[in-house]
Amino acid sequence: MGKVKFINQNNLRTARENMGFQTWQISKSLTSIGKDVVLVWETGDDLPTWAQIKTLAKKYNIPELAFFSNENIQKNKIIPDFRVGIKDEETDDVKKLINLVLKRQKWLEDTLKAEKQPHNKLLGSGKSTQSPLDLANFILKSLGINLEEIKSISGLGAKRKVLSYLISMAEDRGIFVGKTISYHRISVEKMRGLFISNDFAPFIVLNRADALSAQIFSFIHELAHFFRKSESISNSIDFRDSNKNVNAEERFCNRVAAELLLPQADLKKEFYDENDIKHLAEAYKMSNIFVFYRLKDLGKIRRERASGLESQILKETEENILNRQKNKKKGGNYYNNMRDSNGNLFNKIVAKSYLQNKIGYVEASNLLKCSVEKI
Repeated sequence: MGKVKFINQNNLRTARENMGFQTWQISKSLTSIGKDVVLVWETGDDLPTWAQIKTLAKKYNIPELAFFSNENIQKNKIIPDFRVGIKDEETDDVKKLINLVLKRQKWLEDTLKAEKQPHNKLLGSGKSTQSPLDLANFILKSLGINLEEIKSISGLGAKRKVLSYLISMAEDRGIFVGKTISYHRISVEKMRGLFISNDFAPFIVLNRADALSAQIFSFIHELAHFFRKSESISNSIDFRDSNKNVNAEERFCNRVAAELLLPQADLKKEFYDENDIKHLAEAYKMSNIFVFYRLKDLGKIRRERASGLESQILKETEENILNRQKNKKKGGNYYNNMRDSNGNLFNKIVAKSYLQNKIGYVEASNLLKCSVEKI
């Protein structure tokens, strides 16, 4: 099969960048000669074959005709990257995830506009709030979150139930919430949470590989970004002002999460010990180490006990992580995982459009990344 006669070099480059690939990565999958052929095509020194165009379209998730169109593909907006300790070569998987979210947002925006749905009025509504405590209270009130209800949840799966409760309260207010799953190949170190703004379809993504207590914290953190309308890629849950490696906006949103999840007003004792920490962690569905740092930050851990207690809890935390990884179940039901990854609100809107014959079976299944009848 011969080479194409013409190609839109801008679209060739933009489609790759939107998916988060480097030229050499794609070239390596196309040829074994060791030459960066994609770079050659993008600079106009040569042209791909029709077979290579077909492969590129599949990898970039665009129609083949986009490579020959005179209309340029829109470049994805840049989401502020507030992550700590991340190298450039570790960003590709997150860029692919962002590209997926942006495509979903475009579809949702078009769909909701066609239905004459209003834009999300809560987005950015806490932007002028300067105090983390005030914003935490504003979030509680705006979403109708009841901390006493959270504290009343107990028994097996309590943290999972709390996370589901919090997500449902957000989705009821038009905030889309999804999760990563294994095929995204995104570790906790690479990303804990993501918020991308859109007037009609604001989207939060959590890392499903994270501990449940950390997902709860990250979710509130991303909600703070939503109410401030400050987009972000995040991997830190450190709310202490002493850590200057963490971006100031990230520390602010982390502190909002700390204020909301373990309110200072609830901490009546002058000092707390190890047993108190475990009790608070169980009651508020957070980790022991989070509770320790929250109490220490508030001056409620005796200074002479702080260092030893911190070492002890960190050691226990590491052991718990190892045990969780050791006992973690492999795989799971693909459709259940995909439903959880998409989020209930997104699943609901796609399924509704399909059932009302506004979109076909193939489009609905492509949007959901699984058969529409499985939703």
